[in-house]
Amino acid sequence: MAEKVPRLVAHVDVRKFKLDPTDGFLLTRIDGRLGLRDLSRETGLPEFSVERALEKLEKLGVIEQIDPDAPPPQAPPAPPSSPEPPPRSAIAQFASLLEPKYDPAELDEECDVPREHRKRVLDLYHRLEDLDHYTLLGVTRDADKKTIKRAYFELASVMHPDRYFKKNLGSFKGKMEALFARVTDAHDVLVDKEQRVDYDAYLADVATTRGMEAMLERALDEAARIPAASAPVATSRASVPDLGPLSSAPPISRAATAPPSSASTGPSAAELQARREALARRLLGGTARPPSTVSRAPTAPPEVPNPQRYSSSADAVDALKRRYEDRLEQAATAQVKRYTDAAEQALAKSDFVSASSALAFAVKFAPNDVALAMRHQEIKNQADAILSETYIKQAGYEERQLKWPEAARSWARVAKLRPADARAQERAAFCILKAEGDMHDAAEHAKRAVAAEPQVALYHATLAEVYAKAGLVASARRAAEAGLTVDPKNAQLQGVLKRVGKG
Repeated sequence: MAEKVPRLVAHVDVRKFKLDPTDGFLLTRIDGRLGLRDLSRETGLPEFSVERALEKLEKLGVIEQIDPDAPPPQAPPAPPSSPEPPPRSAIAQFASLLEPKYDPAELDEECDVPREHRKRVLDLYHRLEDLDHYTLLGVTRDADKKTIKRAYFELASVMHPDRYFKKNLGSFKGKMEALFARVTDAHDVLVDKEQRVDYDAYLADVATTRGMEAMLERALDEAARIPAASAPVATSRASVPDLGPLSSAPPISRAATAPPSSASTGPSAAELQARREALARRLLGGTARPPSTVSRAPTAPPEVPNPQRYSSSADAVDALKRRYEDRLEQAATAQVKRYTDAAEQALAKSDFVSASSALAFAVKFAPNDVALAMRHQEIKNQADAILSETYIKQAGYEERQLKWPEAARSWARVAKLRPADARAQERAAFCILKAEGDMHDAAEHAKRAVAAEPQVALYHATLAEVYAKAGLVASARRAAEAGLTVDPKNAQLQGVLKRVGKG
């Protein structure tokens, strides 16, 4: 029997479920044909993350597991008066399941666009940054040129503003123009063989980085919850529950177990002793036993500290505390072994990200193990190197395509992973500048680049351009003058100085 594959369950509204970004990203790739391994390759997520997400989605009833070789179920014949609706694109089907990313009031704008068409425009427009070319056109990765052209003309015909010539489109005119431009770009890239190869490589890089990010975010969330469950035992005696005056009274004789007289009040000495022993058993993980009425030789359980064997109550409490600490230490040691074993298994597959995540957990349980901490840092550095190299390739493609906001995000992630990399810092600043983003962030990146390699005139020029864009004339002038001391003939620096004046 073939491996079962996940398929979206029809007519399920996922808005009522709390899905994280990994679940939503995986949902965009579930088409009823890709199995666990294929989804892992498609998304860049490790198999265990895909498996865990699929289990969650199946329990929620969002997906179902089907046999891809089984014939499709026979649907009941449709009434003659109800024509079969045209098939919807993959993104249209998925977008209908997601919570809208736009203000519902936008649907009520006064214009000549039908409400159903307005909804489709808003669904796509507000998700443009999340959609790749294939998903936007509603085609699969292996679609041929004919299929792509057919999907393009179908979508372009409803997204082109000229469809409502001389009609009041309101704000939808700009949105439809943006959608039409993006749909056209998707078509032009996918029908060109060389461009499509580059784009597919870019998507593979994006999937890899998203998968790594999702796994690291989950690992950080889970690791953040570990200290509460494995906090070190306090060394003060106040952290141990009060067991009462364990040895303040003289030793209790067997005769003391006789029923108390009617004049006595409160529990007897024997009852107090039984309660103390029961509490001690619970603290040590034992099972409290009901008091027995059968007379037998006094045999104290070997694992329970008998208060009467100690010279003071402090000694008895210390004994309980030591046993409690020993149990915590044994549990922590077991967890360390569990996660270090998982790390070694991941390293055997060259999965440095999973190994780094596993070792992060192990370090949480053994904070004083210097060798383990050094091993974790070593593997983390390798994982960061892999992730940053993937981001660099991703950013390069985005720059070539003039996708400045995307390139700025990619370079900023590289800069975060490589804070001493002057080139990464400068490219992050440059792309933020081109995207007209936050000039404060751009200036911080550019200043780090200059501080790391002050002899590079380009870095001074980028910093001067950022200051000039932000309207900080004096700062721009100082940055340009500092750069000209490195390269007096630099045309870019001379241009900035000419624009802002020599002061």
